[in-house]
This record gives sequence, C-alpha cells and structure tokens, in this order.
Amino acid sequence: MTRVTLTGERLDDDHVLYGPDLARHRAAYQYAIRACPSGEDGPGRILDLGCGNGYGSAELADACGTVVALDRIAPDAQHRRDSLHYVRADLAGVPLAPRSFDLVVSFQVIEHLEDPTAYLEAIASAMKPAGLALVTTPNILQSDRVNPFHVHEYEGDELRERLLGHFGEVEMLGVGMSPAAARYQADRLRRIRRIMRLDPFGLRDRLPRAWIDWLFARFSVVVRRGIQKGEGLPDLTLEDFPVGPADAGSLDLMAVCRRPLSCGQR
Repeated sequence: MTRVTLTGERLDDDHVLYGPDLARHRAAYQYAIRACPSGEDGPGRILDLGCGNGYGSAELADACGTVVALDRIAPDAQHRRDSLHYVRADLAGVPLAPRSFDLVVSFQVIEHLEDPTAYLEAIASAMKPAGLALVTTPNILQSDRVNPFHVHEYEGDELRERLLGHFGEVEMLGVGMSPAAARYQADRLRRIRRIMRLDPFGLRDRLPRAWIDWLFARFSVVVRRGIQKGEGLPDLTLEDFPVGPADAGSLDLMAVCRRPLSCGQR
C-alpha cells in the first residue's frame, strides 16, 4: 500500500519524532475504550469518524468489538482487524444507516471544517437515541495557532454552544498535561514562535497552498528534531495526558455528547 505523505498534521505512528503527539491523541481513545457500551446482546457498535491511519480504531476494535472507521485515506495495513470495517468516504457524505451506533468518536476533526453543520448532523444521525458521542479538538488557548489545516479552533464554551445545536446534553472535559508533557508543549511552542519570527509580515500566508502545506510538514519535523537534539524527546505515555474537567490549561477539549437531536428538535 502507498504510504501517505508526511504532512505534520496526520499522525504516523511509525515516526519516532511524533511519539509524544501520538500519546496525546491515544489518551482520547483510551477514554473511549472505558466508555465502550455493552449490554445483554453483547458489545455495542462503534463508529470512528475521521480515523486517519487507523491506529485508534484498531485499539477500539481490540478492546470493544465491532468498529466502523471512516476516512478519506486508506488505513495502514497493521491496523486492520476482523472486527474493524474501514469505509473510505468524505465526511460530507457519510454513507451510514441512521441511529445505528452506540458510540461515535471523532477526534481532531472539527477544527478542519469551516462549517461543521453537516459533520455534526452526521454524528447525531448515526447515534442511537441512548448513544454517546465523543468529540475532541485542540484547545485554542494552548494551540500554536499556525497549523494551516486548522480552519477554526475553539475555546471550551464556544465548542459546547456549537454542539448544543445538535445534542441535548454536552459535558466538557479536557485532556490535561503532566509536568513532563507541559515541558514538551512549552518547548515545542517556543521553537515554533522562534521560526514564526522569521516571517513578521505573514508572507507565508500569501504563498500557494501547496507550498504552505509543504513548509508546515518540514518545519514540524525541524521543531521535533530540535527538541530531540536538545533536551531529548520525552518518553510520554497515556498517563501524561489525563482526562478531566476542561479548563484553560487543557491541551485538547473533549465533548461528551448525549441525546442526539433530530432535525425537528433543533
């Protein structure tokens, strides 16, 4: 299978430089595993909407049973499972039966969408009435704010208000940072800001989009190699990214959504 070109945005779990970032994103999947539904009929059905290369979908399938995972790219071969069904499709046209999933997870997706209405409608439609949805996105208060793939980043209250248009109940949690994770985040941000000072007039934004994406990918590697050669990349684990109540210091926001609203209820 052809490998997806490194973008600096889509995580590649084979790339050692992105190990700390992968641990951060796996923390959300571990929370989802703890929330896996089950009942008298066995494990519930799970949808991973925007699954990337499939590393988290595979963890869900290993722990919870049947998973449907959707993205525009094919998964990596090592993440295929008998109980995991990949669907290649665009989020704007999710080809799934309504009210068919007990749990829907969609991690680090909403920030890529200028208008997330159709995306949120797809999540609400896919959920069973008593189902659960987990949505994560970077907390703009902790963000580097230079990612060209992110068209809109959120604060907690703004994200909750957006989601309440599609769900009757939304609880805001956050992915926190241990002291080691916070040091890595601070070092990464310092290096990014040092690079951005080389372009005080924002000339980067006037380049062709393909050039912007290429530069972002290369500089994401430069930043992490700088950390590796300096203090060294920390060996961060899931425990370095605890999930708890959302606050300004949360690295990512996690919305726990219940009671999906039909079109007539919105």
